[in-house]
Amino acid sequence: MTKAKKEEQAFEANFRKLEGLSQELQENKVSIDELVPRMKEALESIKICKSVLKETKSQLAQVNEEFEELSALSPASDS
Repeated sequence: MTKAKKEEQAFEANFRKLEGLSQELQENKVSIDELVPRMKEALESIKICKSVLKETKSQLAQVNEEFEELSALSPASDS
C-alpha cells in the first residue's frame, strides 16, 4: 500500500472517529468517567488529521509549481 493511500485511510478513519465522538457528546452519551480518555483519543485523531492535511497541502503546492513550470515552457497558443 502506498504512503498516500495509508494517509488517506488514516485521515478517514480518524475523521470518522471524531464525527462519532462529536455525535455522542451532542447526545450526552459520554459519561463523565469516559470523558477525559475519549478527549485524549480525540486529540490524537486531530493530530493525525492535521498532519495528513499539512502533507496534502504541501504536495498540492508542489504539483501546482510543476503545472506553472509547464505552463511557462509551453508556447502561447494562437487563438
